[in-house]
Amino acid sequence: MIRRLFLLALVVAGLAPGTYVRTQVAPAGLDAGVTITRLERFPSQMGPFSVLGAWQLESENALFGSYSALGASAPGRYLSLSDKGTVLRFGITGYTLDIVELTRLNPGKGFVDKHDVDVEALTIEPGAGTVWLAYEGRNVIERRSPDLALIQRVRPEAMADWRSNSGPEAMARMPDGSFIVIGEGKKGWVGGRLPAVRFAGDPVASPASAGFAFGAPSDFRPTDMALLPDGRVLFLLRRIEWGLPPRFEIGLMVADPADIVEGETWTGTLLTTFSHPFPTDNYEGLSVESDGDYPVTATLISDDNGISYQRTLVLQLQWDGRGPFSERRKQQKARGLPSAPLPTGKTGLPGLRPRSSPS
Repeated sequence: MIRRLFLLALVVAGLAPGTYVRTQVAPAGLDAGVTITRLERFPSQMGPFSVLGAWQLESENALFGSYSALGASAPGRYLSLSDKGTVLRFGITGYTLDIVELTRLNPGKGFVDKHDVDVEALTIEPGAGTVWLAYEGRNVIERRSPDLALIQRVRPEAMADWRSNSGPEAMARMPDGSFIVIGEGKKGWVGGRLPAVRFAGDPVASPASAGFAFGAPSDFRPTDMALLPDGRVLFLLRRIEWGLPPRFEIGLMVADPADIVEGETWTGTLLTTFSHPFPTDNYEGLSVESDGDYPVTATLISDDNGISYQRTLVLQLQWDGRGPFSERRKQQKARGLPSAPLPTGKTGLPGLRPRSSPS
């Protein structure tokens, strides 16, 4: 969807007085490697987040770029998928980033429709390594093995009316095995609210779900989400600063799934924002790692949209989110209590509060 907005901006620029030059990306092959440049000129602190490192990745390989989903497959090891059906595996150790693998999601296939490979979100089951992928173009969710072999796919009824170019954009698996999926479009909702659904279990196997809305602050849109050790969720947000060329402002927001009420709007607290001249771009992938407690390491990757003036950036941050909330959750866990004991919603889905009845 962002690529379409950029094309529209370029058309408008072309009709405006003056001259705007857009360079084309060079034709790509399949053998080119990836050049990794560590970036050094940026603030060491962004709000409550410490900046651990930033890298720019460049390649003329046809398999490279347009990364829209990210997850940690092992400590310091990451899996990223693009909206053109390609896979990047990389590792980060200290200040060093290394490319592990650059390949196709479905090797051996010839021409494919972009809607069939437009992965916008992924989530990985800790320990088992099972991977779930969400496709924007088809409103499809897949379950795959750790080596990305397809196991099963489904087009959930709960997402049937999400527009094809505004489908699932963010997805996360909760500790209780439920899944939260946030859409990009606003069809069926008013204002700035976005469609969202919580599945009782694996969405590929369990159709039980409950719908709600997601609200981000100040015209931001969610591009990814990741689970925090205390059960909350960290959201990666983005909004476009229109200009020539357009730029991006990025936000990080925390929200508590215990606040989700069926049929109502779920939102959270904006922690920080960052924009140019900080090394920012169209960040769409987010992963969170921890040893079971704070601080956590958050890794971000950007989608260059196949446009020459955008970049593929990897950013790594650290956040110590400890406070009254996380301490309370820790005490509940130590006493063997569920982290978020909630009544059942009207759909029978555990973990959702029912909507209040009018008095």
